[in-house]
Amino acid sequence: MNNLPIVSIIGRPNVGKSTLFNRLVGKRYAIVAREAGTTRDSVSSEVSWDGKNFILIDTAGLIFDFFGFKEEDIEKKAQDKLTQAIVSSEVILFVVDAKSGMTPEDKKIANLIRKYAKRVILVLNKADNEKLEGTISEVKEVGFKEEIAVSALSGRRSGQLLDLITKSFKRFNHESAKFKKIAIVGRPNAGKSTLFNILAGSDLAIVSEIPGTTRDNVRFKINLGINKEAEIIDTAGFRKRGKIQVGIEKFSVLRSIESIHQSDIVLLIIDAKEGFTRVDAHLASLALQNNKKLLVVVNKIDLLKNQSALEVRDFDRYAFIRKNQIVGISAKLQTNIDLLTSEIKALV
Repeated sequence: MNNLPIVSIIGRPNVGKSTLFNRLVGKRYAIVAREAGTTRDSVSSEVSWDGKNFILIDTAGLIFDFFGFKEEDIEKKAQDKLTQAIVSSEVILFVVDAKSGMTPEDKKIANLIRKYAKRVILVLNKADNEKLEGTISEVKEVGFKEEIAVSALSGRRSGQLLDLITKSFKRFNHESAKFKKIAIVGRPNAGKSTLFNILAGSDLAIVSEIPGTTRDNVRFKINLGINKEAEIIDTAGFRKRGKIQVGIEKFSVLRSIESIHQSDIVLLIIDAKEGFTRVDAHLASLALQNNKKLLVVVNKIDLLKNQSALEVRDFDRYAFIRKNQIVGISAKLQTNIDLLTSEIKALV
């Protein structure tokens, strides 16, 4: 990501990490909810402050006990990515809740961070007034030299925090290029995150067969050749309106729709086993109605007899979809990925 410094937000669930991320980025990128485990994939964005640029990453809440989590395997994968984030970051923002003070869980996280982090800023969040800042004295016992009390919700001291983060960063004559944005959309378990990881060349998005694994949009800039770069966006699976649950899933779907509106190119991922559905037709219509370039990607063709997109059930049902370029792939076996990349380059 442009070789910019990486700053990761680390802390236990519900200390306000995603709220802080959105505040520093200046946009509502990360989904905010009270439910523990809301953030799974690491959400990232480039931040510019006083002529200095860096990549800010919002991570899953760090937990040490998976008991009680319905989707334990997904949570474990999310936790594995946390250590990677800590090691690769120039700065760690260790977020603690000012209202609850330093908990035994926070102390465990502090010990983990101390082992791997290059530089740590202790962020006492939810310090809406000076009275709540009194808890910073008990927080100091963890031994980090840099600390600041803020309120991510109100924005209190967010400027001072950005000053502190960037004080050792170099100024760049950096002009943010207008990258083409490519949204990867489709129904749950169509293979969106697997394809995203292949295009990104890295295991960034959590892959699981459990529907609803992806919640936040995950973004990454890819190089498509000479003077050709684009930002790919992995989105949450889109289900029938009646099946969408109120709460986190609803916010995830709204982010998926927003990604279509903000993108230049839409990759509609079709599950070859399931065939074309009304949901797929709806997503295609949404892209075309908003004047987006549409590339239909039929995934899992390895499960078809002749491994051809033409075999997909209901292929002839939606004539308007067939007018667009269609590529058959197997993300799992990486079949026809070069062909897909070529089609993406042509659209970019």
